[in-house]
Amino acid sequence: MTEKPRVLITGAAGSIGSALRERLVDYEVIGLDREDGPGVFAFDITDSASIERALNRIANRHGRRFAAVIHLAAYFDFSGEDNPLYDEVNVKGTAKLLDALQDYEVERFIYSGTMLVHRPGAPGLPINEATAIDPKWAYPISKARAEEVIRERHGEMPYLLLHLAGLYDEKTAVPTLAEQIRRIYERDPKSHAYSGDLHTGQSFLHREDMLDAFASAVDRRGELPDDAVILVGEPEAVPYDELQHILARLIHGEEDWTTLSVPKPLAAAGAWLETKAEPVIPDDIDQGEAPFIKPFMVRMADDHYELDISRAKALLDWKPRHALRETLPRMVEHLKSDPARWYEENGLTPPHWLQAVAEEGHDAEELRARHEARFRAAHARSLWAHFLNAGMGAWLAASPLVVGYGGLGMTISDIVSGLLVMAGSLLVLSWRLALIRWAVAAVGLWVMAAPLLFWAESAAAYLNGSLSGMIVFALAVCVRPPPGVGRIAASRGPAVPKGWDYSPSDWTQRIPIIALAIFGYLVSRYLAAYQLGHVDGVWEPFFAGAPEDPKNGTEEIITSDVSRAWPVPDAGLGALTYQLEILIGLIGSASRWRTMPWLVLVFGIMIVPLGVVSITFIIIQPILLGT
Repeated sequence: MTEKPRVLITGAAGSIGSALRERLVDYEVIGLDREDGPGVFAFDITDSASIERALNRIANRHGRRFAAVIHLAAYFDFSGEDNPLYDEVNVKGTAKLLDALQDYEVERFIYSGTMLVHRPGAPGLPINEATAIDPKWAYPISKARAEEVIRERHGEMPYLLLHLAGLYDEKTAVPTLAEQIRRIYERDPKSHAYSGDLHTGQSFLHREDMLDAFASAVDRRGELPDDAVILVGEPEAVPYDELQHILARLIHGEEDWTTLSVPKPLAAAGAWLETKAEPVIPDDIDQGEAPFIKPFMVRMADDHYELDISRAKALLDWKPRHALRETLPRMVEHLKSDPARWYEENGLTPPHWLQAVAEEGHDAEELRARHEARFRAAHARSLWAHFLNAGMGAWLAASPLVVGYGGLGMTISDIVSGLLVMAGSLLVLSWRLALIRWAVAAVGLWVMAAPLLFWAESAAAYLNGSLSGMIVFALAVCVRPPPGVGRIAASRGPAVPKGWDYSPSDWTQRIPIIALAIFGYLVSRYLAAYQLGHVDGVWEPFFAGAPEDPKNGTEEIITSDVSRAWPVPDAGLGALTYQLEILIGLIGSASRWRTMPWLVLVFGIMIVPLGVVSITFIIIQPILLGT
């Protein structure tokens, strides 16, 4: 029986290494990895002595001749930062491996590289092996340096540098593609934004085609140039925008997916903030992990990798048998049939709702589709509110000129706020942009606060800001469906907490608080009008004040040093707080203790701690103010 040629693979226990060991059936395959296993010898690529011991064990059992050494072992992460392991494993590790192989007969050293070492091209201008080496971030930089090491230290070994495109198959994909699929599947707002040219893209490579390329390289090891470099991947780079439309159609059955171009400075700033700040995100979209988009990715968003694979065809007799376009339907089918498994296979943390559904054994895709249908129906019934809010925005923008405010700050504030409310309200006519409703509500809050911050000169300005802002806030987030509610919370769960006889969020519990807040708002707003100079006095039936002071007791208090210490009218601040109590009390259903617990917490903070502050002011009145 003729002895099979031997092939040595580093990183043999990994996903690609294991598949390659099965693919090379015509060879005796020996593996190197961090731990011993069937046909695999343990070694540490960062330790020269460890490499030599492993190779000696192989030599004693299999001899010192290899048809090929396929070097797969490498360090990789998607942080973009220059981790020391890039140098220790990818560069120095490759050098130590080459040094140790000098005493062995190696017919071809094959290195698993990346197309990202090349300078990107442009649509219609594919890159080839002669394209300049110009890597942009830590991983391809380390791979390019490793290739320099190979050129310098290969000795008598012929070598082949395979510059591979991004890998995928029917179940998994490179992180960038997997993340793009995840964002669209979850309807993450970021799935509608991109910071680069929407017509650029990158080549991909099916796992089976990659295995074919390695197998052909081993088979043709003696026919290749001694210093061969070959690009391997699909020649077409599907444009990002087209990929978005394909995925949206396959996942959601939608043909009109909109992707907006975000200016790079804005996208980079957002990515930096997400990376540095601890995110506080609704459980519906919480990933439980660091944000994927990093500032370095924003810088490279325009990079285009379309490949000229004529060299692979000529030297390896290789061309891809698969295409990303043809495989995407099967990828999406696998995702929708078992979302939890797809997340696990692609190294992604599933969102909270998906984890809960998986633990309960329910159909995650059915729950997602049902929740989406209910949300869309409720949103359609509430479109009147957003049209009305757009009208409120128009009124705010025009009111300084119609009513006549007299103050430049209030005039500019209301005009800008009105335009923002109009724009935001028109955007949220799309149910996909429902979270923008909170931004519109935030503008409404600013409109309520602006007369206090600018010490509005006219009663009309205060009245308009106070009431218009309240209406904008209410129309934005008090109508159904409440934005930001998780799929699980919206789809199932009790209305009454376990161990309770009633719901703490029931309307019977909220209405008394709202009614008291309305009374408090009316009183506080009246006092604020006096502090702002809109009325000459305050009606006071109980406390006449000091005989030597013409002011009554209430007027003495709200013009005291304690009151004037605030940068805004303190009665107006109280009125604003009562307004928020009213508005927050109106948001959500009787189950909001479960569906919107953060809102219940805010409601409680406004009632209890701020109530303590009010009592404190009452206590200090006779002590500090003498009234």
